[in-house]
Amino acid sequence: MIERRELPVDSLDLDAVQSLEEAWTGDEDDRKLADSIAADGVLQDIIVRPMDTVELADNQATDRDDATYAIVAGSRRYHAAMEAGYETVPCKVVNVDDLGAAWTSLVENTDRKELSEQEIANQLKLIYELVRPREEPASCPACGVDIAGVSELLAHCEESVCTLPGNPSEGPPVRSNSDGTQVRRFSTDQQALEYVANRFLGRDDESAVSIVEGHLRTAELPPVLQSLFKAPADRTDQERMALENYGIDVRATLGSGEGKSGTSREIVALYEAVDEEAETAAIDPTDAVLETVGSLRFEEMSEQELRRTLRDFRHDVTTQLEGDVSPSDQREAFTETLQNCASALRESYEEVEPMRPFKKVDVLGPDTQQHSRWHARVMQERDVNGHGELVRELYQERLERLAETEGWE
Repeated sequence: MIERRELPVDSLDLDAVQSLEEAWTGDEDDRKLADSIAADGVLQDIIVRPMDTVELADNQATDRDDATYAIVAGSRRYHAAMEAGYETVPCKVVNVDDLGAAWTSLVENTDRKELSEQEIANQLKLIYELVRPREEPASCPACGVDIAGVSELLAHCEESVCTLPGNPSEGPPVRSNSDGTQVRRFSTDQQALEYVANRFLGRDDESAVSIVEGHLRTAELPPVLQSLFKAPADRTDQERMALENYGIDVRATLGSGEGKSGTSREIVALYEAVDEEAETAAIDPTDAVLETVGSLRFEEMSEQELRRTLRDFRHDVTTQLEGDVSPSDQREAFTETLQNCASALRESYEEVEPMRPFKKVDVLGPDTQQHSRWHARVMQERDVNGHGELVRELYQERLERLAETEGWE
């Protein structure tokens, strides 16, 4: 049941499960929100839950002990209201546990398109950690027979009539830990992944699970790599400095921000490939990713273009790093491969971009790049003054050939 109440701002504190990593920075957008609330009031309720429903031990975002409600969603509105001088704010009070609060925050903020790729990844990881098993099963949850681990549990279910409790649409069941405590968790990691995929994407097929696994891998990246997917205003001074040191434009954000981008997966794949193939003493995987993004990303690049560029570079550099290669040779191979890739990319932009007619499509797509080169060549050969003049000439010639072939009068 949801209850709508006007609550004092002093009674509210941030909930650890809320999705926004940094709710208030005081930047231009934040000030605009504060001005809007000062003029028109808080038009959309803040979603809160009673503090006695909070289970996470590290929930308190501040040192305050007097708060009676935790903000699940609407933390920017809360800060803006305080900035505007409000003493009370309209709230919707929901009685949910940590898992319910985590989903509410994710859904509310993604609906409002306020989350970056990094925030979505970390929120899904939080939810996954709340429902995945924390220990290997010692008995079948259906019949109680002793088993040793997930493999034996799954084999037992295949050989018997037992089925694992819980499903992706209903959520985690109540189960007992080895110490007798009751928890709401699934019996296997696969069940937990399918549940998260079902709630987040509306389906739990293999493709959906793969997308969720990609987000979980993004959440495991070092913080400075995660900052690539933050909104520019949300980056710390240290993160901005680190990105600038590698020539990365700190005004840009990688990823769509809607949880659908594959850019994070390519970043993860490159990080893992370097980590697996290279000696850390020769090539630090974090430095390698930052150096690569700084060298291969151009301002004009689309997300699709960047993903393909990163993927192609990963394949090339992995080939160079495989085998019995000394650390010094690995560093040299990485540097040379990156320089060659960046040089070829820069040449493509310099040759194609000035006369490119296909402004709204991917400049580095194989067909587009080929057509653009032909376009530039034919303009030079015909000595025409512009794109429009060339198109008219080519169109007229095409019509004349069609008329001749079809016998038109």
